[in-house]
Amino acid sequence: MKGWIFSRTKASREKNGPSDPIQFVSCQFNGSKCVNQRAKINQCLFKSHDSFVDKEYDDSIEELKTAYVATHDILGSPCASCAQLFRTRITQSMEQIHGELHRMTTGFFRWDCYKPSYEVANTMINEFRKNA
Repeated sequence: MKGWIFSRTKASREKNGPSDPIQFVSCQFNGSKCVNQRAKINQCLFKSHDSFVDKEYDDSIEELKTAYVATHDILGSPCASCAQLFRTRITQSMEQIHGELHRMTTGFFRWDCYKPSYEVANTMINEFRKNA
C-alpha cells in the first residue's frame, strides 16, 4: 500500500509490483459481485496516481471523483461495507493531494498557479465527506 501514497516527494511511476490499489483479503463472494466496479475504481486510481506524478492535479482529482462515483454502483448487504472502505481509501488519496496542494499554495514560496486545483480538491473533499 505504501506505493500508493500520494506525495510529491515520494512520487514515482514505479508501483510495488503488479498489485491493484484495492484488493480483497477475504470476501464471502471472492470479489465476484463487484469485479467490474472494482476494476474501474482501480483503473481510476492508477490514472489518478499517474496524473499526480505528472503534476496534472485537476486530472488526478477528476479520476478520484470518477472512482468515488463508481463505488455507489456496488450494492448489496455485505458489499456495502466494502464500498464504504473503497470510498474511505479514495477520500484519503484526495486528502493527500489536497495537503500537497495546500503546502504548494501557502507560505513564502507559494505557487499561485495551483490555487484553482487546491480549491477544486477542497470542494471534492467536502463533497465526499458530506456523502459519507
